[in-house]
Amino acid sequence: MLIEAKILTNPSFEPELGWIRVEDAVITEIGHGPAPDMPGIQKIGHPNQLLVPAFIDAHAHLPQIDCIGCDGLPLLRWLEEVIFPAETWWGQGGALHTAKTAARRFAREGTVGVAGYLTSHAEMNREVVGWLAANTSMRWLVGRVAMDQEAPEALTMEDLQRPRMRPGPGPVMAPFAASDRRCAISANPRFAVSCSEELLAEIAWACKERANEPGGTPYIQTHLAESLDEIARVSELFPKDAHYTGVYDRLGLLTNKTLLAHCVHLSEEEWAIIAERDSIVVHCPTANTFLQSGTFNLDAAERHGVRIALGSDVAGGPDLAMPRVARAMIEVAKLRRLGADDPASVRVPSPAEAWDLITRGNAEILGWTDAGRIEVGAAADLLLLNIPLAWHDEHLVGRLIYNWRSGLIEKRIFNGHLMERTHAGEQA
Repeated sequence: MLIEAKILTNPSFEPELGWIRVEDAVITEIGHGPAPDMPGIQKIGHPNQLLVPAFIDAHAHLPQIDCIGCDGLPLLRWLEEVIFPAETWWGQGGALHTAKTAARRFAREGTVGVAGYLTSHAEMNREVVGWLAANTSMRWLVGRVAMDQEAPEALTMEDLQRPRMRPGPGPVMAPFAASDRRCAISANPRFAVSCSEELLAEIAWACKERANEPGGTPYIQTHLAESLDEIARVSELFPKDAHYTGVYDRLGLLTNKTLLAHCVHLSEEEWAIIAERDSIVVHCPTANTFLQSGTFNLDAAERHGVRIALGSDVAGGPDLAMPRVARAMIEVAKLRRLGADDPASVRVPSPAEAWDLITRGNAEILGWTDAGRIEVGAAADLLLLNIPLAWHDEHLVGRLIYNWRSGLIEKRIFNGHLMERTHAGEQA
């Protein structure tokens, strides 16, 4: 495949007309100027179109795809009244249909890679993981949600009945293998409210046991300090710990492959612990606003040198489109600046920084070092955009972020496959 367009290789610089050649799902050649004639090779694109990397979402919940917009509830009530029923339905037979819907909608918005959560139903999730690996050209880092308390029996039953501390990954990690390199399995303890101390310790132990296996220690996905009510409940459940972060740290869950979603309400001590463990904080600005949980302190994260990723957190986040999540990241920082005693002390990220995060930055954090970029040797995970000619100036990336809509996407190339417009989440 040969693609001709203006190529956005670095969001800090204006794109230039060029072309790329794709072979076996990999970018094998990049050239400047009009594309050469290569007989027998499919050619797409136009000099006025824009070629960009497809997007990466570092935090989402596939079973919640149809729960978007259930407004007016704080986090814990929202889980009880909206999310737990949806996840129960997933386990009662709705899993595959819902997973297909999620994949299609992510792909429609140009997202090629997702770090996300399934539910606590191991067998149903094995079926979903198998379908995702076999029938989409997307990247997935997903895991079975572990939980054994403060939730309906339909969601806690499997962890309550599991064999305790048996050798190997056990059911807390199931499914723990996938069929190809673009679909990997993580350990997903939901959060400290819904996980007993024993379950959290078992997950940490199981992950440590896998350190010497192919692929090494798995990623851990969980939530931390999203709302004040949540923090108060964790204090009641784990009274001997000084703070929420301390629960995870004491039980061995903070590794350099731990994704901590939200982290809205952290003390300086907690930020320091996360930085020392080199864990990753996933900022979910649209979800924090929707559930009125709070505003993320990007300055604190940067002050402590904590690695940051960006996630939609569907369905807490009401928008799958990562450019609009990037826009929300910028707007949250602006709101913090407006309310600060010293506005100059609050840094607002640029559109280029936010764009880099939803492409190369998220990809690197998730271990997908061949994604989120346009360079020789990178995977062909690309979007060909139709945009107004007036956008081709020094404000291009800002225009993309603030005007984003899926209709800008003319073609999606995922894993080297040219996707059909109406079935973008499935193999062409």
